[in-house]
Amino acid sequence: MAASQKNFSLYTYTDDNAVDWNLRGELDAVRNAVDGSSAAGGNPPFIPSRRHQPRKIIYRDASTLRTKTCIFYTAAAFAAITLGTDSLSFPVEGEATAVLYTATKKIAEKNPSATAGGNLPDHA
Repeated sequence: MAASQKNFSLYTYTDDNAVDWNLRGELDAVRNAVDGSSAAGGNPPFIPSRRHQPRKIIYRDASTLRTKTCIFYTAAAFAAITLGTDSLSFPVEGEATAVLYTATKKIAEKNPSATAGGNLPDHA
C-alpha cells in the first residue's frame, strides 16, 4: 500500500479585491476538486501573516471530531460550499477507508485595508 503523505504545490489565489497571488497549498485531489485551485502564474507570493490570511473552510469528522482546514482559492468556490451539508472524504492514517468530513465553519479572508499605512486621501 502506498504511503499517504502531505504534498504541497503553488496555486493561484484570487483575493476578495480580485488580485491574484501565488499561495502554497496541499496537493490533494479531494481538496483540489472543490477549492477553486488552479496552477500558479506569474503572481507575487501570498505570505500569510496575522493581518493577511486566505479564506478557509473547516471540515469535521462527526464521530472523532478530527478536523481538516482547507484553503479556498476563489470567492466563488468558497461561496459554493454549504455548511452542514457539503462533505469530503479524506484518507486518514491508520484507517482502511477514507473518512467523511463535513463543512462546519467558514473563515473569511483577512486583507489589510487598501487605505492603511498613510495612503489616505489629501484633504486640501
